[in-house]
Amino acid sequence: MAKRKKTIIAGNLVKTIIYTAPEPLDGKRARAEKSRMTSAAQKAMNNKTARGRLEMLLAANFTGRDLFITLTYRDADLPPNRAAAVKLLREFTKALREHRRARGQAFKYIYTTEEKHGEARLHHHLVISSTGADMEIIRSLWPYGDVVDMEYIGQRDFETWALYMTKESVEGRPVGAQMWTASRNLSKPVVKSDYVSNDTMLAVPVGCHIIEREEKVTEFGSYCYIKYRMPPRQQTSPYSAEKQGYSDALLLACN
Repeated sequence: MAKRKKTIIAGNLVKTIIYTAPEPLDGKRARAEKSRMTSAAQKAMNNKTARGRLEMLLAANFTGRDLFITLTYRDADLPPNRAAAVKLLREFTKALREHRRARGQAFKYIYTTEEKHGEARLHHHLVISSTGADMEIIRSLWPYGDVVDMEYIGQRDFETWALYMTKESVEGRPVGAQMWTASRNLSKPVVKSDYVSNDTMLAVPVGCHIIEREEKVTEFGSYCYIKYRMPPRQQTSPYSAEKQGYSDALLLACN
């Protein structure tokens, strides 16, 4: 067993990587080179950054018909600081959750609060689950200013939304720290990690769309990383990408 394989499945978005891992009998140079390969593989997977974590969390919980909205403040209602703004936003999410609950509708959300770009005014960005009839109720529950940038999140990919929502680091926190707040009912991405034989190939099932790929090969080993999107018919199981059958015609293979 000389290779390590890790797969993260979030809705129809999949990140998977396979790389050569150090072994007990490796010499000093081989172990050093394989350790560097492991570090490069982890960097390629990009799941330890705030953007990478948020991208997969969004993909695991929202679809293209859910909503991205920005809530702003008029001058008369502008909070004195971030803490006061967050308090108002929490009141808004509570009210919207209660509205949905009374109608038997689910409510999921992720939000960020910003104040460092543009006009440097406090405002909030949210991704929320949609019922298809949200516009007026959202406006009625936010009396402090305008509801702007209300759009379906399917108009952009999840990485773009994640990058946009993490563009400001919170003062006093290191870059990469948690920079958003999420509802407690969100599903977590499915993570599968194991060792595989040295001749195992990494491949993408038929019909999937490759978004990113990266690979590196040295005399001591290799890594191959792929991010891809599964078509809707393959989302019946979190492991549908694995079960699709790599013996079929493959879009890409790395070994």
